[in-house]
Amino acid sequence: MHDIFISYASANRSEARALAQHLEQEGWSVWWDRKIPVGESFSKVLEAALEEAKCVVVLWSKASRSSDWVQNEAAEGKRRGILVPAFIEETTPPFEFQRIQAANLVGWEDHAPDSEMDQFLKAIHRVVGGEYKPAKASGNPASNIDAHALKMPQSPDVKPEPTWKQWIRLGVLFLIMVPTMMGVFKALYPSIPVYEALTSIMILSLLTGVGLNYCWSYWRRLKMKK
Repeated sequence: MHDIFISYASANRSEARALAQHLEQEGWSVWWDRKIPVGESFSKVLEAALEEAKCVVVLWSKASRSSDWVQNEAAEGKRRGILVPAFIEETTPPFEFQRIQAANLVGWEDHAPDSEMDQFLKAIHRVVGGEYKPAKASGNPASNIDAHALKMPQSPDVKPEPTWKQWIRLGVLFLIMVPTMMGVFKALYPSIPVYEALTSIMILSLLTGVGLNYCWSYWRRLKMKK
């Protein structure tokens, strides 16, 4: 059983070989060489390799998009939910596959687009299983930067509200809640003087103000994330 089945047109054999070698360096077993042993049926060997593969990688090119073999193999990968497509030439995939995002590996042998290759490898990992850990460092220094070391906020579009605004809002809510609580207390217990329960009223007013202030801040964050 192979991890990856590479579907490509015979005109793109050199590109398929280079990619297969790269994927094998990542630790996967790859079926890509379509040389069939003497005495065996091409279609049966191809079908068996395709059925056993955990991931189907299709290399879209002008030649492969016109190949019935490639389209059938890609369709099987799509049916099983294990298709990971990539462009190796500037072209448009067949209509059936145009809504599936493909990695752009055009010219990868000459000047490897590190970010595209990384996304391509991550997509294969999601299908085959396991965590993506590059076998070797990228030649692009910027791609070696640890994203966690940058400590970038998870939601850069949401600016934190200044603390002084929160305190002012809390004070206003407290001043509103104190007479409100007094009125409620007087309505519930008309025979008891308000000053006897002033401490409880102040505490309830403060807790209510804090709760309302938190609800406002939470609603604001949700609204700004949309």
